[in-house]
Amino acid sequence: MIRFRLLLILLLVAISDLHALSPRPADPVPVALRFIKEHVAAVPGYEETIARMRASKLATERYKEALTKLYRDALKKDPEYGYGADAVMGGQDFPDRFRVKSSKVDGDRARVVLIGVDPRFPMEVKVDLVREDGRWLVDASGDLIRD
Repeated sequence: MIRFRLLLILLLVAISDLHALSPRPADPVPVALRFIKEHVAAVPGYEETIARMRASKLATERYKEALTKLYRDALKKDPEYGYGADAVMGGQDFPDRFRVKSSKVDGDRARVVLIGVDPRFPMEVKVDLVREDGRWLVDASGDLIRD
């Protein structure tokens, strides 16, 4: 019986140590940078953006639905012009490369502010992220930021 208790105590200590040593969930910055980089590289029309976003593993379902609704509502009002800008980026024109201007993590929420690398085009893009199931996911960006 003493061996069993000792074994149980050692097992619990080992599990506790493993939990303490386990890595913290990843930094949200690489997720924000990858998300924007992939979006800038694609820059197709509204329906293509909706399809690509729906397939993305970097964005929350809430964000995918909000972007889809925004674009589809705009296309209903004006089938030719649609929304008139890129809601993900928050503008019509934007640089092709970004760097991190700032980032702030508050529990399971984070905001990463990116800025264009080219100093002649210092556009900023805010990216809000949430931690779901231990992973950072984009929950809003550009025109869909809820400030």
